[in-house]
Amino acid sequence: MNIVVLLLLIVMTVMLYRKYSHAVHYKTDARGRIFDECSPLVTNAQQRLDKANLPVLEGDYDGYKVSLSIVEDTLGWRKVPPLWLLVKVEANVHSTGTLDFIVRPSNNEFYSPSWQWNGNLAIPANWPQHAILKYQHQAADLALINTFIPQLFVDANMKELLIMPNFTRLTYMVKQAERGEYLIMRNAIYENTPISSSVVEALLKQAIAIRLNIENSEADALIQAA
Repeated sequence: MNIVVLLLLIVMTVMLYRKYSHAVHYKTDARGRIFDECSPLVTNAQQRLDKANLPVLEGDYDGYKVSLSIVEDTLGWRKVPPLWLLVKVEANVHSTGTLDFIVRPSNNEFYSPSWQWNGNLAIPANWPQHAILKYQHQAADLALINTFIPQLFVDANMKELLIMPNFTRLTYMVKQAERGEYLIMRNAIYENTPISSSVVEALLKQAIAIRLNIENSEADALIQAA
């Protein structure tokens, strides 16, 4: 009986090891291919790995330096983990004020800096209401983004708009982990198809339109002050 139990344990160990090895290989392959469709969108494209060993794509788009990165959100124990895409547009002209608008907050948005911010604003009536609107030190002018917000967040996958003096960033859910794998093994495995270039291009255009509107306002203010 002891020999049978031992053999079963050995077989189970081998099966779990093979499953784990397959999952690691699958995840590595998925990460390596995730921006394959997006590279042609930007000029001077460069790929690297961030501190979490996740891919980052950097380049130029429509006169701005941009970067695409991903965040695997496994902090929410009772939900299937989402994969967030962060679309960042570097400023050509530094702006005044900060702002972070997060919809459907769950208090574990670790990718956002605003949980350390102490400024809170009332949410405009035409914006999504199940959200938080925060700033640090000085708030960016809401009038500059008011026309963008309702349409931007019509897409249920849109999570966050972050405005900083030196960049603007959108956070967007591009994938969710395989439900069965996560519920049984607590292993966040995402299907390995690349992120759609059409999705990324639409997000880049929206982020740049917001950034451009903010910077044009800054330029106008400087001209008036001169």
